[in-house]
Amino acid sequence: HQDYSRAVVKAGGVPLILPVVSDLRLVNLLKIDGLLLSGSGYDINPKVYKEKILPQTKLVPLEKQSFDIALTRSALKKKIPVLAICYGIQLLNVAQGGSLIQHIPRQLKNALPHQLHRPHLVYFSEASKLYQIVKQKTAQVNTAHHQAIKRVGRGLTINARSEDGLIEGVEWAKSNQFALGVQWHPERMIKQPAQLAIFKALIRAARG
Repeated sequence: HQDYSRAVVKAGGVPLILPVVSDLRLVNLLKIDGLLLSGSGYDINPKVYKEKILPQTKLVPLEKQSFDIALTRSALKKKIPVLAICYGIQLLNVAQGGSLIQHIPRQLKNALPHQLHRPHLVYFSEASKLYQIVKQKTAQVNTAHHQAIKRVGRGLTINARSEDGLIEGVEWAKSNQFALGVQWHPERMIKQPAQLAIFKALIRAARG
């Protein structure tokens, strides 16, 4: 998927792809200006947030999961700007002690078909940093996920919900730190100014 890299370049940044490493001590040696946590076809092991695994949960390889969580926590600790997309927002939430809805169709009766790539509306909280970035109250977004945030992690606050009430976005509550997560895929929608603005906000924060 080159969409992430293209979006970063379009927003004025230089993308660097980080390989998964088993020696997590290396995470603290990384010198990066910003962190983009991308989507994934796999799910975080529910044992991390103390729940049993449902049959629909497709586990991410343990080495990658350990690396991703360590990387996310290190970035937050160092106040490195973070943009988290799809699996990324779920990772950000779990890294901060939150939990997930493992399979939306099974656990939420009246939910929209979020995993079928059908567009739907999201509503932005006007008190949020995300609203200040996109400068609009609603947006039609793409959707390709079967999991979502259930219990919000420490330090995070909700900034967007879908029509069915599902959490579609979170952000770092502290005003002096940039950490933003969205459940949809803005990298596939960068022709829309509001979606490109999300990446531009990451680049601005990374430049300090």
